[in-house]
Amino acid sequence: MATVQFELVDGLAMGEGDKRVVHTAVILRTLTAGDLEDAALEAERVIRDADGGATIATSPVLMSNGILRRQIQKIGGMMGPLPAPLLRTLSAVDLELLQAQAETLDAAARKAVEAAMLRGRSEEPAAGI
Repeated sequence: MATVQFELVDGLAMGEGDKRVVHTAVILRTLTAGDLEDAALEAERVIRDADGGATIATSPVLMSNGILRRQIQKIGGMMGPLPAPLLRTLSAVDLELLQAQAETLDAAARKAVEAAMLRGRSEEPAAGI
């Protein structure tokens, strides 16, 4: 599983007073199918319509945050996934940095899959076909 390591700008503060620690070191990892499924399920909400019927709606924000939380393998000494309440305490700068690094990691993973799918394929049509 591919990973990327980097430092947050403001960090994740945990604890209070003398025990307050700011974690800045981050390791992100590539996603699994299970990560995507879990994030999707977590982002679903049952909504009642005017007639009392139920509809399932998925929040794109909750889905995106759920995926990102699961990509966090480690922040400081804390293993991921990062709990949602802690993700909400990050600065906008750090959240943007996490998202940018995750997008870079995702793009590299997609490129590797595309390359693997092309391996062994020829641009030329097979003889006799």
